Amino acid sequence: MRYLLDTNICIYCINGRYPQLFEKALRRHQSTGVAISAISKAEMYAGSYSRRSTARYRREQDEFFSRFPSLPFNDTAADAYGRIHAFLRDRGQLMGVADMQIAAIAMANGLTVVTHDMRGFTRLSDLPIEDWAAE
Repeated sequence: MRYLLDTNICIYCINGRYPQLFEKALRRHQSTGVAISAISKAEMYAGSYSRRSTARYRREQDEFFSRFPSLPFNDTAADAYGRIHAFLRDRGQLMGVADMQIAAIAMANGLTVVTHDMRGFTRLSDLPIEDWAAE
């Protein structure tokens, strides 16, 4: 596995905002491996529960998620999170908890984060990131 999709990329794939993303994610999933974190799933499920058509959004999400393995926030990721948090805190550059958890899962598994939020994740110079929405 080489890539971990950030929440915004998952949303773009589902809503068709960047049509090339979904096919690219599927192709790369088949050839080099793409995963989703349990954190991104949680963020998206929270969003679906705040909508009128919760069941419809949830079905769309589950259909998308079924195509990719889901990575948990485990003890190795917790250790990486601690390092990330301390590093960013010492520089006065903390990012959101969910983004730090996604970065930690990627680091714990040696993955590149695919995101359209380059500003946040570029604070971590040792985290490989790519923006497939910009390609």
